[in-house]
Amino acid sequence: MAGAAFLIRDGQMPGNQITVLERLALPGGALDGIKYPDKGFVIRGGREMEDHFECLWDLYRSIPSLEIENASVLDEFYWLNLDDPNKSLQRATINCGQDAHTDGKFTLTKKAQTEIVKIFLATREEMEDKRINEVFGADFLASNFWLYWRTMFAFEEWHSALEMKLYLHRFIHHIAGLPDFSTLKFTKYNQYESLVLPLYG
Repeated sequence: MAGAAFLIRDGQMPGNQITVLERLALPGGALDGIKYPDKGFVIRGGREMEDHFECLWDLYRSIPSLEIENASVLDEFYWLNLDDPNKSLQRATINCGQDAHTDGKFTLTKKAQTEIVKIFLATREEMEDKRINEVFGADFLASNFWLYWRTMFAFEEWHSALEMKLYLHRFIHHIAGLPDFSTLKFTKYNQYESLVLPLYG
């Protein structure tokens, strides 16, 4: 659907000359959802969104909001996150909800910092067929940085070191927002209703 929207907007192609193939009964691919309230609402998951989803924001600047007259989905998204910015007041808990007092600190030793730089600068080949706990030592794995990282991106110590490296490259500019989730941006509703339905409409 995104490709079709770009073809119509930027390629000036008539919509009736575009065919969208969809495997499921609902549009949206991995952002599908059951939209019947009496059956509940099921969605496979959302994508963690941030400021620099450049292609996404470029697309949605020209897709009309379903709720706000004379506004785009991008306008709606921007105003929502300006009015209600995301921020966690308690990033981690212990003992059934008590504050773990990570206090916004990364607790990275010099050794752990060196390992992050080394992995960041490594080649893809150097990281292939290795686990995270094979390239990071005990200091890093005991740090708050690793706690923030693995709980934001669903990493485990036995996951791919190459995937960890690629995520570091992709999200390095948002490290300051890891301790309180302030780097994340959200749609008003789930991503099926907020992104797929306006595009589908």
